[in-house]
Amino acid sequence: MDEPSQQLVEFVVSARAVLIDPWELVGDGAVAIGGGRILHLGRRRAVLRRFSGVKEFSFQSHLLLPGLVNAHTHLELSFLAGKIPPPAHFTDWVLALMAAYPHAAGARKIIAAAAHTGAHQSMKSGVTTVGDISRYAAISRAALRRGPLRVVSFGEITALGRSRRRLAGRLRRAAAATLQSDWVTIGLSPHAPYSVEGPALKKIVEVAERRRLPLAMHLAELSEEREFLASLGGPLGCRWEFMRKMNLLDERIPLFAGGPLAWAGHYGLLNASVPLLLAHVNYVDQADLELLARSRATVALCPRTRHYFGHESRAPHRWRDMLARGINVCLATDSLASNPDLCVLREAQFVRQREPDADVQELFAMLTTRPARALGLENAIGRLAPGFRADMLAVEIPAKEPLSIRSALERIIRAAPLPAAVWINGRAIFDRAGER
Repeated sequence: MDEPSQQLVEFVVSARAVLIDPWELVGDGAVAIGGGRILHLGRRRAVLRRFSGVKEFSFQSHLLLPGLVNAHTHLELSFLAGKIPPPAHFTDWVLALMAAYPHAAGARKIIAAAAHTGAHQSMKSGVTTVGDISRYAAISRAALRRGPLRVVSFGEITALGRSRRRLAGRLRRAAAATLQSDWVTIGLSPHAPYSVEGPALKKIVEVAERRRLPLAMHLAELSEEREFLASLGGPLGCRWEFMRKMNLLDERIPLFAGGPLAWAGHYGLLNASVPLLLAHVNYVDQADLELLARSRATVALCPRTRHYFGHESRAPHRWRDMLARGINVCLATDSLASNPDLCVLREAQFVRQREPDADVQELFAMLTTRPARALGLENAIGRLAPGFRADMLAVEIPAKEPLSIRSALERIIRAAPLPAAVWINGRAIFDRAGER
């Protein structure tokens, strides 16, 4: 970008060091900010000399980091925090979730309050952007559209069997741009293989591509998805009391024997020309990995939610195999209905505790640059660089501790501290004195 003039710079934030991204650190650094963007970055003395007289906010015992990105969460489920104990099976959790959802008369107030609660908790933990799946998209978007959290709002769509006639209306509402704002970007989320049939998925992808809307879908989250797609049987199909009660299944649902990843490819999802995030992807084989490697999809791994549902004991997640094949993988929280908090840094901490040889720089990329790419925002967020949005956090670092990229990230991921300050779009959301 062009060199900024002094008049454009509103203030400077300086710190003991500025972490530009997981691979570059500027010691005794400073960031010049104006118009919600980073205008200049470099050594503190040079920045202050260049923009003399501009107000400085000094964090000399802190490390300045890019804002964290949580690419897969459900803010509207924050009203269920701590209310659903770990289930024996995923379907039990779904039943508990549906039973807890508010009735239509009270939904607006509860969902809006939950979205605010989730946004507030996210920001306090250093998350500045989220990919939010919303069943009640009109309510959550209205609650979040004035910021300050940056949100890609994926309107959730179901269309299976006898409910397929509702697809057009649900798709229209999910894609509505009326509540889009400087803070809220619209996306689409076909829910899952057991709630969206193939032809409906194809239609959703077509609309997303035509409107240039990002996509997100729960895929290969459950091992039982394969049986459901092949026969409509198993715990997700005709044996599930909930599915029988809803009376959704009919003979017009196309069967597919190749598993959820191949199914998604067959109906166009994996080849979508827009940003695509696949949530969980817990159960894959070699053929699935090859399909993913040929796609442009990002996989969102939610470690503590995997633990909550017991997936860890059934199959290890193949995130390392995915990275080795060039597949973009990020860390995410899922919701407070399956996770104790919405702090993505604690997801990295959880992974490192169980896999001590996991590379800390790669883990931090899975909180910043990689999820930014997943949401189609890799040229705006996820790193600190001129032209990028001024989304940042300051984390305290002991004065006597030697500072390098690896040592700093080792400490941050090990301790998962709450930030001392958070900025979004150049606006201070929290500082050392507390909430502004």
